Amino acid sequence: MTIAGRLKQEGHHNGLQQGLQQGLEKGVQKGTQEEALRIARMMLENRIDRDLVRLITGLLPDDVTE
Repeated sequence: MTIAGRLKQEGHHNGLQQGLQQGLEKGVQKGTQEEALRIARMMLENRIDRDLVRLITGLLPDDVTE
């Protein structure tokens, strides 16, 4: 294999690894956000103060609606 071919193959491999890592990170973030929203809904259903819900879950005010 030529140097150019090896560099191309290495670049492809690195790009693939980076893409997989970014996809995994986004998936984890989405899952964390969904879990925080689920917990917030449960807390609000149990009449826990909205400000306390935001403080505990770390959600933004717009995220904590009825």
